[in-house]
Amino acid sequence: MPVLRIRSRPAHALLALLAAGAAPLGAHAQIEARAVLAGQVLLGDSALRTGTVVLHRVSDMQQGEIDSTRVANGAFSFTLPGVPNPALGDIYFASVHHQGVMYFGPAITQAIDLDSAYVIQAYDTLLAPAEGTDVALGGRTLFVDPQDASWTITDVFQLRNDLDRTIVARPGGRVWTYPLPPAATDVVTGEGEMSADVITYDSGSLVVRGALPPGERLFVTRYTLPSLEVTIPTPGTTELFDVLVREPSPALDVAGLTLSEGVQTESGATYRRYAGENIATPSVQITLGEETAPPPVQWIAVILAGILAVGGILALRSRSAPRAPAAARSSTREDLLLEVARLDEHYQLQSSPTDAVTQEYRAHRAALLQRLRERA
Repeated sequence: MPVLRIRSRPAHALLALLAAGAAPLGAHAQIEARAVLAGQVLLGDSALRTGTVVLHRVSDMQQGEIDSTRVANGAFSFTLPGVPNPALGDIYFASVHHQGVMYFGPAITQAIDLDSAYVIQAYDTLLAPAEGTDVALGGRTLFVDPQDASWTITDVFQLRNDLDRTIVARPGGRVWTYPLPPAATDVVTGEGEMSADVITYDSGSLVVRGALPPGERLFVTRYTLPSLEVTIPTPGTTELFDVLVREPSPALDVAGLTLSEGVQTESGATYRRYAGENIATPSVQITLGEETAPPPVQWIAVILAGILAVGGILALRSRSAPRAPAAARSSTREDLLLEVARLDEHYQLQSSPTDAVTQEYRAHRAALLQRLRERA
């Protein structure tokens, strides 16, 4: 089974600063400290008995694996080259490989991160049927933006694995599949939390082949529609469904959704919002409607411009009024460096990458480095 890389669910880190000498009580002797990353690998709720933990270091100048160790009843320990120095862009993180899936712990970026428990969460795996399996769709948001005579759709899916195992694909199979509108063209996949090698567009449908651990995963696809009069396939149940159409927009009727309070992004763009819950119809039909006074606009901090330019999505909302969404994981300088390291590692693992894969890798890396330079 090929190795699939995913980030583990959020966890706190355990790093202790150990004093290299002690002075009598009341003395003002200088204490030299060394940084030790000590933590635990959990398999579900229990300690992982066997396995190898790999230590990674990322900085502005270099990235890669720097050490490895075997776990002892789930526990592991590394002596770091030094305490993370934010001025140098230092990041440390650890990973473990279990049943064909690589799980990553959280990033250690500064000395204060050394004070809390570092846990890498891993899970046993479950093989999906060859055609894929049903996965709960906790939320879906369509951003609709005009583009010349057509419309650009940024389609955000929030999948939720309610099992206690990571779902993986069989050789040549898939984990999950979902149809896009038949009129969709220029489909781009691989933004958000899943890379393009695990999400593809095949015969009118999105196909996810990457591992899905317990909990929620967010991914994004973009495509073009020639008209807003469109049928959107919605198999299964979508717990929360939003269609956000950038103003000025034509009046629309969205079957099953209600015209709700509009939203405004940080960049000042205003979106007309159609929202619904527990949508269980095979499709949602969008047609031109009669103009009525729209509900008032509520401002929310959605940094949409950067999302649409580079990838990733920040559009999450509650069951009631819109609220500020969770930040994308690549929003901070440290996370951007971590993403560069993972991108490099994934590319280097490919024995004979095609020209298309190489070009995509270089373009993605250049975009990440540009965002890093903008944060310098």
